[in-house]
Amino acid sequence: MTSAKLLTSYLQGSQKFFLQFGGQGSPYLKELAKLYAEPELKEFFETSFKTLSEIETRDGKSPLLNEGLNFKAWVENPDSAPSEDYLARAPISVPGIFMTQIANYVLVSKKGYPTADLIKATGAVSGHSQGVIASALVGLGKDGQDFLKAYSDFLKFVFYLGFCGQKVYPNFTVSQDIVSENEANGDKNPSPMAAVIGYTKDELEDRVKQTNESLGLKGQDTVYISLYNTPDSMILSALPSSLLAFRKKWKAEMDEKKCKFVYLKTTAPFHCPFMESSLAKFEAEDASVVPFPYNGSDLKVPVYSIYDGHNLQKDGNLRDILFKMVLIEPLYWDLAIAPVLKDTSIQTIIDFGPSVVSQRLTGGHLKAQNIEKQSLCASNAKELKLILEV
Repeated sequence: MTSAKLLTSYLQGSQKFFLQFGGQGSPYLKELAKLYAEPELKEFFETSFKTLSEIETRDGKSPLLNEGLNFKAWVENPDSAPSEDYLARAPISVPGIFMTQIANYVLVSKKGYPTADLIKATGAVSGHSQGVIASALVGLGKDGQDFLKAYSDFLKFVFYLGFCGQKVYPNFTVSQDIVSENEANGDKNPSPMAAVIGYTKDELEDRVKQTNESLGLKGQDTVYISLYNTPDSMILSALPSSLLAFRKKWKAEMDEKKCKFVYLKTTAPFHCPFMESSLAKFEAEDASVVPFPYNGSDLKVPVYSIYDGHNLQKDGNLRDILFKMVLIEPLYWDLAIAPVLKDTSIQTIIDFGPSVVSQRLTGGHLKAQNIEKQSLCASNAKELKLILEV
């Protein structure tokens, strides 16, 4: 295999890569269908579909999977795919997004970035939200059949993570009253997560606290800040009724300050205590069919927590740690990408998607600190050419 020019230069010098993976909320099926056409990914997709078939044999009759899990049919004929609403369900989107980003990674590794060399030239890895699971798989540094075996285990894990998260929040429909009230505010498609853009961290924390206290939002009605994405962009997680209450309380001020409020295309309130019972549900109902013998000491490169920024190489078994990080604990993206901001040897970020959302989030922190580093996303055709240039 001919190594890519960028990789060769980094192996010869002291520069390092930061590898990152995206999270929920990005469209993924068109990207996955495009990747399916790559001959280098034949074995990867065979492993994917075999693993999904095993899952469907066990759990395909669940009402949460009422339109199936047949990604093979959907990528071969995207017109046959279910609605966007179904594809956004956690048990569908979580494995779908994971497959897409790992397909991007495998394609890059086969077209000029041999695994051992890429790991050698990588300073750190992380991933936004569920992307931290992809970063842990890549951090193992496995290749060939060993990689495909670990990938199959991880694919089962991410499916059951999404499946158990959706069991805790199985309500896909929002009442017409809430839809109508949102429309009156100029907001569409209410869901259990919403982006708020324009407040600082302190400003938004204060307004969330005031909302919960003044409206008596306690227990499952509580509004949480679940993802701290950039200095002025954060995500709230709560019941749609509670998010509506927050919006109504602050709409006039948000309009005046030109702050944005946008619902996410998601079907469960990730990254907050609402999902606390999902881990016990996973352990009681599904963990027995998810092989996960992967420990922090198995990681060949530092992988950074999206919750507190620690290096996962210091941890024991990673299963519950990753589960809690994605479903229950809040995300602090500045902590996850701290090596990019602080380590001068890290000169290039390679993002494996899907889409370019996580690339932009990292860019927001770089811009806020006046740091210039090369950022390339494998989901972007032009940037993929630069990544693979020989």
